[in-house]
Amino acid sequence: MTRLTRKLPGKEGHEGYVVEKEKIINTPEGYSGEAVEKLARFENFYDELVASQEEISRELEMLRNEGKEKSVRFRELFGKKLMNNNTLIMLKYYKI
Repeated sequence: MTRLTRKLPGKEGHEGYVVEKEKIINTPEGYSGEAVEKLARFENFYDELVASQEEISRELEMLRNEGKEKSVRFRELFGKKLMNNNTLIMLKYYKI
């Protein structure tokens, strides 16, 4: 992945980041450009991940109610839920 940001030197714990001016375009509607597009793709990913977790939880509950905790589908969904949860934990660790 190509970084769009670079770290600014600062006091410990108060570092910041900047994006080169050509990566952001000021329009009458707001800002756009490569950096904004990348942020939007990340936000779409995050929203889809959270929605997926909710859908997986509903499906797992339905399978539990049907007594299918040992089914392949249940195990696949449970594994996916664990992987998604790990991703969310990493995002939280990085304060995203």
